[in-house]
Amino acid sequence: MNAISIGEGFGRVNLIGEHLDYNGGHVMPLQIKNSVICEISENKNTDYISIVSDKYKDSFIVKKLEKRHDWTDFIIGSCLFFEQKFKVKVTKISINVKSSLPLGIGLSSSAAITVSTLKSLVKYFQRVISNKELIDLAYDIENNFVGVGGGIMDQFVSVLGNQNEALFLNTANRNYELIPIFKDYKFVIIDSNTQRILSDSNFNQKKELCYSAAKNMNVENLCVKSKIGEHDIQSLSDDELSVSKHVIEENIRVVKAAQFLKSNGAEEFGKLMTESHMSLSKYYKVSTLELDKLVDLANSFGALGSKLTGAGFGGAIVTLVKKELVEELKKYILDNYPNAKFI
Repeated sequence: MNAISIGEGFGRVNLIGEHLDYNGGHVMPLQIKNSVICEISENKNTDYISIVSDKYKDSFIVKKLEKRHDWTDFIIGSCLFFEQKFKVKVTKISINVKSSLPLGIGLSSSAAITVSTLKSLVKYFQRVISNKELIDLAYDIENNFVGVGGGIMDQFVSVLGNQNEALFLNTANRNYELIPIFKDYKFVIIDSNTQRILSDSNFNQKKELCYSAAKNMNVENLCVKSKIGEHDIQSLSDDELSVSKHVIEENIRVVKAAQFLKSNGAEEFGKLMTESHMSLSKYYKVSTLELDKLVDLANSFGALGSKLTGAGFGGAIVTLVKKELVEELKKYILDNYPNAKFI
């Protein structure tokens, strides 16, 4: 064992392809500089795990690896699944979590916590794990221990992404490509700074609608389809039709966006971002008045395109703007939406 080990997990902003990773679709996240750092040190005079974080005042003593139904579940789950995979006893350690990544605004703080903890455990116990194993283990923890029913995107980009290339990922077969982002433009993340109303029930309701729609159309997942036919419409409820329209059309947008990114088509890429947001607001119904306002403000300023990022129900937007106009954009946004924060 190492006396001290450090693991880092990065956040992400999803440029386009919202709510597709659990529908077998294409996504395009970009790793961001903000991260979670997990430091593990030996605490041999105890028979438990202690957890502290710079984001929370309380410290936690964990004597049994079971759910607490708070943010520490990501760490506890990591310790439990690590134990099971590597047949080691995870105890007598102190875990110190430091984060420059805002929590709960749609930038994948949960995957960053899980990945950073697993990386630190691997170093501390001197084990070896491949990137694929790390992604799978982090995904397993979030879905089967914590109970966050997302797809594979967040873990994938936290492990294999970088800050200069978007990760164009087919979540159905896990084929991926790293595509350099625009040189003369910047993706700016703007936090609406409002209480995020995402709950398991909200998220899972959308997911179940997608699954039931796919079942009613006799397909494995919605992204297998390229359009909704007349026969499909008759077999779907209004809500199923609405989410299906977003998912199927969004998947097509992501594939187009990848081509525009490769060909330096920033204006076309931006238009697809705004189309994505309109669909998320109108059809998937996960936007808020605040997110809609920020998108409208950024676009009226002269951004090439803007959209909510992450699951929605609050959180942040991402907007594409010329690098030399970034500071002017920030001033314009703050003049019209004083509570905004820039990540």
